[in-house]
Amino acid sequence: MFRFQESPVQWAQAIVFAVEEINRDPFLLPGVRLGYHVMDSCSRYPHSLRAVMSMISGGNGTCETTRPAKLIIGDSASTQCIILSRVLSPMRVPMISYLATCVCLSNRREYPNFFRTISSDMYQARTMAQMAKRFGWTWVGAVVEENDYGLQALQAFKEETKDTGICLAFVSTIFRERLAKDVDRAVKMVQSSSARVIIVFVWDMDVEVFLTELVRRNVTDRQFLASEVWSTSSLLLSNPELYTIAQGTLGVAVRSAPIPGFEKHLRELHPSRYPRDTILRELWERTFGCSPVQNNMVASQSGLPPCSGKESLEGVQNSVTDVSNLRATYNVYLSVYAAAYALHSLLACTAPNGSDPTMTPGCSSPEIITTQELLEHLKLVNFTTQLGEKFYFQDGETPAVYDIVNWQRGPGGTLQYVLIGRLEGSNLIINESAISWPGIGNKVPVSVCTAECPQGKRKVIKKGLPVCCFDCLPCAEGEFSNVTGQSSFK
Repeated sequence: MFRFQESPVQWAQAIVFAVEEINRDPFLLPGVRLGYHVMDSCSRYPHSLRAVMSMISGGNGTCETTRPAKLIIGDSASTQCIILSRVLSPMRVPMISYLATCVCLSNRREYPNFFRTISSDMYQARTMAQMAKRFGWTWVGAVVEENDYGLQALQAFKEETKDTGICLAFVSTIFRERLAKDVDRAVKMVQSSSARVIIVFVWDMDVEVFLTELVRRNVTDRQFLASEVWSTSSLLLSNPELYTIAQGTLGVAVRSAPIPGFEKHLRELHPSRYPRDTILRELWERTFGCSPVQNNMVASQSGLPPCSGKESLEGVQNSVTDVSNLRATYNVYLSVYAAAYALHSLLACTAPNGSDPTMTPGCSSPEIITTQELLEHLKLVNFTTQLGEKFYFQDGETPAVYDIVNWQRGPGGTLQYVLIGRLEGSNLIINESAISWPGIGNKVPVSVCTAECPQGKRKVIKKGLPVCCFDCLPCAEGEFSNVTGQSSFK
């Protein structure tokens, strides 16, 4: 049984909106009409693979004729993208992911057809390492998804903290197919460990189960470092059970950006305008408790009463209509435009030119293009977004830009995330005075295996333990230590 999620509905609508916007643009792909076919992968690779094979063999839902897809946008998860890239690569079909962050996907030899509008986890891991160093957290735990995303992110963090004096107190993995068992093990590790800072590279639905179990066992005063997949999750922020345990969380978030006109598009959505959109139909049923009517017939077998047709998202506030912080959604939007500009280049399109009335706008016939040609032109994409920013791929990647967020108590005790910093390239900027820390006293948590040795004592590493764990031995006669944390005598 799959749980319905609202955020992917907004991602799908970003594709619809971008395509319709491009089709109205006289300067981008003049005379060429883009089509799309959106399918739900249900976060499972068999569904992803089946959907992609259907698309590349024909059946683009909004095209007048059935024809193979030339490019795939997706998937959201790294493991699915690894599988899809390996399947599509021999056919030279390009794919652009908006949320897959695995470091492994940066390997152009292995994944030559893979592009993404989100940064690699290498930069996210580096950001977390910088935060740990900044706040003196040398003893940290890690809970990660047991898949390419979580394990590769953990490896990236280990590499970034090598020789920095930061140690991993424990590592616990979570696999969705055995969620209860893995969460139980992870919670026991958190309970028994002296580490007060926990890095979590886990999908938000699984994080919810993990945090809820910590609450049930009365585990408190932990500082969580959240990865981008849950650092701004409305699912978690809206759960009252988590208001205390998750308060103070620091997170790395995908950069937010506005999409002009997108809210109007969302508010005006109606099943009558998109009768073939099964995802929109399910949203309608869940939001209004009725089933949309098409051709005087109820469109589904849900058992719900028929809708009146007057239902509207105009006054509805949920994760679909909320455009205050478009993160993954903006990445989807960028992916469509990257594909459109690559196609514009490939078809040698000429846009209207007011200074040269003899120039006829138009493009070469799209019937003759190949996926290989589109792939090559995608590598060279370089355009200016509506926000005035330059967009381009560098070996299939985009430059690292993150928001740093902090989970704080809002009105009525609810949780909200607050922007407290950003990362641009390798430059981490944090407003420390704006941070709300977990626990009583609003103080920076202490997370060390052993406190630094005072003057007059020196470090002696405990055999078989990480370098963060040591004894402090007094100086022998004739030796002295006048520096805190010294490991050798003078």
